[in-house]
Amino acid sequence: MAETGSIDLPWNTGRAAQPAGIPARLRAALSVGAWGRKPEPRVRFGQPFLIGLPALGRQHLLAARPLLERADDVRGRRFTFLGRTVGYPGRIDWEPRGLSEPWRIALGSLDDIVPLGVSAALAATPEVRRSWYDVAIGLLREWMTGARRPSGISWCLPALARRVPNLIYAQVLFASELRADTATRRTLLESLYAQATALSAAVVNAPADPWLITAGRALFMAGRFFDGLEARGWLERGAGILWSQLREQIHDDGGHRGRSVVWHTMVMADYLEVFAILRASNDDIPVWGRKRVKGMADFLARLLHPDGDVPLFHAGALELARPVRELLAVAAVLLHEPALAQPGELPGVWPLLVLGEPGRRTYASLAGQSLVHQTAVAPRALRRTGYYVLPGAGGDVMLLDGDAPPPRGAHNVFGYDLSLAGVRLIEGGGAGSEEPQPWADYFTSPRAHNVVAVRGFSSRPSGASQVTDVRWVVRDGLVYFAGTHDGLAGPGIRHRRRVLCLPGCFWVVCDELIGTGSAELDSFIHLHPDALLQAACRGRTRLVAVRSAEAWAQLVFAGVRRVEVSGGIEKPEPHGWHAARHGERRAAHVVSLGVGGELPLLLGYAILPRTEAPAALSLSHDALHHLRATVRIDDGEYVVGMGEDDVELISRPA
Repeated sequence: MAETGSIDLPWNTGRAAQPAGIPARLRAALSVGAWGRKPEPRVRFGQPFLIGLPALGRQHLLAARPLLERADDVRGRRFTFLGRTVGYPGRIDWEPRGLSEPWRIALGSLDDIVPLGVSAALAATPEVRRSWYDVAIGLLREWMTGARRPSGISWCLPALARRVPNLIYAQVLFASELRADTATRRTLLESLYAQATALSAAVVNAPADPWLITAGRALFMAGRFFDGLEARGWLERGAGILWSQLREQIHDDGGHRGRSVVWHTMVMADYLEVFAILRASNDDIPVWGRKRVKGMADFLARLLHPDGDVPLFHAGALELARPVRELLAVAAVLLHEPALAQPGELPGVWPLLVLGEPGRRTYASLAGQSLVHQTAVAPRALRRTGYYVLPGAGGDVMLLDGDAPPPRGAHNVFGYDLSLAGVRLIEGGGAGSEEPQPWADYFTSPRAHNVVAVRGFSSRPSGASQVTDVRWVVRDGLVYFAGTHDGLAGPGIRHRRRVLCLPGCFWVVCDELIGTGSAELDSFIHLHPDALLQAACRGRTRLVAVRSAEAWAQLVFAGVRRVEVSGGIEKPEPHGWHAARHGERRAAHVVSLGVGGELPLLLGYAILPRTEAPAALSLSHDALHHLRATVRIDDGEYVVGMGEDDVELISRPA
């Protein structure tokens, strides 16, 4: 096993390239300085990594623009991760202080190798390509000379797991240059071999989390890239991790057990790339594994907003490791699922690199069969992962988080996002995990999401609260969710949220605080930063949230004693902010609904899309403590009864 703390490898020695063959090997073996030196790690010939590289050409410049811009930043010594850019005019500090651990891991992962390689592949002249090679090799040289310490962040499992595939990609992306630059090639191969050895040792006691899957992919790739018994062991260990963790970490509904959409997309990308390698090698993919990854793709497709992107639950952000459309496109080809394809050409650069020209042709055929954008959203209960889809008319959907937050997740229990007419209108705070204090606390607190909070109490740490009594009913055209959790306030106090949907007519959100004593309860409704808020007080408070001529809705309230509207507040504590991307903080309107007094407390509101008529909501309990909601729109009236296990439309307008 290689000693990972003693890598001190030469770079360009200035020796001329020696002719290949047995005579050359003999001369090298008998030359001065060759005694005692280990042979160069053996590489297996013809392994299918980035098989679409030959198909990448100048016609892909537009699709590659984000990668080209990132490569330009690296050439200018600027590194951007999680919305934060740091410049290094001198040597790169691989252990920078004052930056978060995820940022430092991203720096040490050398993810910028792929943008540099794509820039080289799209270079207009050989001289420009050579300049990109020099930038890439310079970056690798700086890492190898500046991050040798095995105890540093660059040698932790996540950084190793991400860096090993990037070093393999460097061998593929710059193959022609490295064939001529034999000293550099040898150095890179020896470093890559040592890092794969270190990763193989690190996974032995690693926890079963998404990083373990990423490590399994890295060992799988290293085992297929190198030759020899040790490499075969990496391949077996990597494959064992991948298949065992696919069973362990992915629920039956296709969702990752971490409940983070960001983690889900990262894990899904890892498996899709492994499938692409197996497909290119004409190797078999386990049938059950194919089904499980198809479940992941279906889960992701069902949990998207109509704009084709993810909800911002649990520090989610619109910038993912792989764009959603690219992930679903690769899944469509590998799983041969037309429903996952969208009209048009294979999107992006990554799908072309991993699928190649045959994959591009297959996608064109599948896209012609796709009916994905013609199909209305259906009610969905992704029960094991805890997400629910409550649809409306075409282009309208509510995505509901119906379970406890994961460790380090946001306090978004029973929070939701709402899109109307294909655009987001009501949406939680988003990605604030990389913000300094007090912003980081704000973006993970209930005050940044469409949930409730009890004044004077801090929610329990993520992962400590429990959700119970979850109900999901679809009946008489109604869609109904109910759930209870205990992490909102002190012992003995529980919060129950019921969400009722009559597709095309309204959504009703009801909150009950159950227990003894008294409390002050706030319920928050966060609008998208591009949405406007108008007041319409005709005898009672009504608000109209507007984002476009088609994306607007009335908000009417019941059981509410105060209605406050704010946004963009920084002191004494942040309130009314939105971050769809890391480092992109924008002011947004937030409606705060308040009620206080002796428990139990009950309040609620109705969301009525594209309704100008006067509307009202009333809530009451019957003798059996079942909840009754009455929605009045103009002269019509909908009465809905909500029990513990059922929902019933009692009456509706004639």
